[in-house]
Amino acid sequence: MRNVWTVAKREFAHYFVSPVAYAVAVLFLSIVGLIFVVSVSQLSQGGEPSMNFVFGPLTSLFLFFAPVITMRLLAEEQSKGTLELLLTAPLKEWELVLGKWLGAWFFGLSLVGVTIIYAAILYGYGNPDPGPIYSSYLGMALMVGAVLAVGVFASSLTGNLIVAVAIGYTFMLTIWIIGFASNLLQGFFGVGNPNIVDFANYIDFSNHYSNSFGRGIIDTVDIVYFVSVIVISLFLATRVVEMRRWR
Repeated sequence: MRNVWTVAKREFAHYFVSPVAYAVAVLFLSIVGLIFVVSVSQLSQGGEPSMNFVFGPLTSLFLFFAPVITMRLLAEEQSKGTLELLLTAPLKEWELVLGKWLGAWFFGLSLVGVTIIYAAILYGYGNPDPGPIYSSYLGMALMVGAVLAVGVFASSLTGNLIVAVAIGYTFMLTIWIIGFASNLLQGFFGVGNPNIVDFANYIDFSNHYSNSFGRGIIDTVDIVYFVSVIVISLFLATRVVEMRRWR
C-alpha cells in the first residue's frame, strides 16, 4: 500500500498548485456559499435550520465538476508519455489507479469539508437535528467517491484532456438523465412495470443519497451501491491501463 499512498499524496498535492483546481474550488464554494446565504436569510422569517438546502445542490454540483477534477489523472499521463514510465517502476496498475482516485477523493472531501462551517453557523440560529447532518456527510463522502471513480474511468479512456472531460460529462449526463427519466417512467409505467422504475431509481446517484442519507437514514443497500460503483469503475480503469501498458 506504500505505492498507493505515494501516488495519492502526489496527486492531492498537485491540486493545490493547479489553476484549474483553484478555479473549481472557488466556483464550487461560491455557489454553495450563495445558496447558504439565501437559505439563512429565509431562516430569519421563521424557517427551520437545516443543512438539506446545502447538501441537495452538492449532488448536482459534483456531477458537474467531477469530470474537471479527474480529467488529468490518467489522460495527462498518457498525453505526456509518462504512463509507460510510471508502469516500468515497481508500481502495479491497480496501485496507480487507486492512488490517483484517492488523491482526487481527498480533494473532493476537502471541498465538502468546508461546508462544516455552515453547519456550525446553523447552530447559532437554532438547534438542528445532528443525525441527518452526520448521515448526510457520510452519504456525501460515498457519493463523491463514486462520482470521482467514474471520472477516473473516463480519464483512462483517452490521452486528450478535452476528450476526457467530454466522456466524463457523457457518463454524468447519463446518470442525470436516468434519474430524470425515472420520474417520467413512474408516470407512464409506474403501475404496470414497477421493475423498470425500480431499476432506473437504483441506478440514479441522487436517489441513493436523498432517499436515505439526506433523511438521517444509513441503509446498507445505499452503502453497497456507492462502494460497488467505486470498485467497478476503478476495476475498469485498471483494465484499460493494463491494455495500454501492453500495446
